[in-house]
Amino acid sequence: MRGRGQALVETAITLPIMILLFLGFLAAGVAAQGYVDLNTAVALAAAANATAYADDRADADRFATSTFEATVGHDSLLSSQGLSCAGDYAAGGTVTCRGSAVLEFSRTPLAVVVPFDPTIAAQASAVRSPYRSARP
Repeated sequence: MRGRGQALVETAITLPIMILLFLGFLAAGVAAQGYVDLNTAVALAAAANATAYADDRADADRFATSTFEATVGHDSLLSSQGLSCAGDYAAGGTVTCRGSAVLEFSRTPLAVVVPFDPTIAAQASAVRSPYRSARP
């Protein structure tokens, strides 16, 4: 026959472990969603960059940056660390953009499981149309 307090002791030991496991799985899901959102933001920024006039680097980078910042702004846990694009800005050229953001676990109860705010990064490329014209 079991002691009267044995079930209480087992629960007291097991319950915190189960809660930490649940929060760990939840944190992994939040991190995966943040990474997907960042990848989307960088891919959209690269596509926006490729739509500017050929050889107009200033407009292309402005399009990319504004697209990136607006897209990252939709995820309340991502804090943009910036975007940079490089490559061939001529018609038919390929431009590669790299963006990073901080995933702010500290703004959630998940900070119990993830006590730091990791910086995540992504990159995407876009090919400009070979028929893209230069600014008149």
